[in-house]
Amino acid sequence: MRPTIERVHKAVSPSWHFADYQCTESKIGMQCDWHYHDEIELVLYFDPLNVSPGKIIIDDYIGEASNNNAYLTGPGLPHMLTCVASTATPETPSSSHVLWLDQSWLQSLMVTVPAMSAVSDLLVRANKGLKLSKATFDALYPLMNGASQLKPSAQFVRVVEILMLLSEDKSAQTLTSRPFCFYVAKDTPIFDKLEKAQQFIADHYNTQISVEDMCKHLHMSESSVYRMFEKHFAESFSDHLKNHRLGKACEWLIRSNIAVSVVSEQVGFTNLSNFNRQFRAAKGMTPTTFRRLFR
Repeated sequence: MRPTIERVHKAVSPSWHFADYQCTESKIGMQCDWHYHDEIELVLYFDPLNVSPGKIIIDDYIGEASNNNAYLTGPGLPHMLTCVASTATPETPSSSHVLWLDQSWLQSLMVTVPAMSAVSDLLVRANKGLKLSKATFDALYPLMNGASQLKPSAQFVRVVEILMLLSEDKSAQTLTSRPFCFYVAKDTPIFDKLEKAQQFIADHYNTQISVEDMCKHLHMSESSVYRMFEKHFAESFSDHLKNHRLGKACEWLIRSNIAVSVVSEQVGFTNLSNFNRQFRAAKGMTPTTFRRLFR
């Protein structure tokens, strides 16, 4: 199933848009289809009863769309919401609060206002999706709740406060297994090595490649390759390769009906039991259960 692009109609400013959605009655089958945005999206879920939490799927990550959870997704990162039920009532409403941000505007803001430079790392991290900490949710909720009703000048102040809170969340959890690299200037020697490493894995992940193969491809020593992956990808070579394979497996499970055993082989796992074990450890469910979420 291919994601569709959802256009955000920014009524107040072309640079950001707030939205509040409230549910005051029990509903069955609430869902937000598989889609993505050109903008960065911040979403908070508030459900005081927290009886029937839904599932949020961001690329190949599955988590809870329940009370006190907040997620940040980068431009082009596909996501969807599935919810079995809502037990909301007028006395105990559930709600979600969303902020969409234009990435080009954010980059120009950082150039214009040097004090906002801390947001730069946040933009990079958002490309893999982030689950924010409980402390950040608690600080964000009063800023997000009702922000859609404020005047543009007041909204701008809220946006700046929100960005600074997000950039200070050191406990935010990175979500997806898609390739990720910390920012590296294009005119540095290591940039070419990183691009070649990523391309090599993209071209050969379904074969039995090893770190020795990567060393030969990059003309680097084994210790240098290990250091490069730990420093620039924040994970070992073997974990990076495994996560790339699992990400590709998720694509196959979502977009095709081929057997799980065939998916396992297609993405480079030689043992089905090992594939099932690694998939469950990474996603918290079996490949078959993951596929059912999209049916």
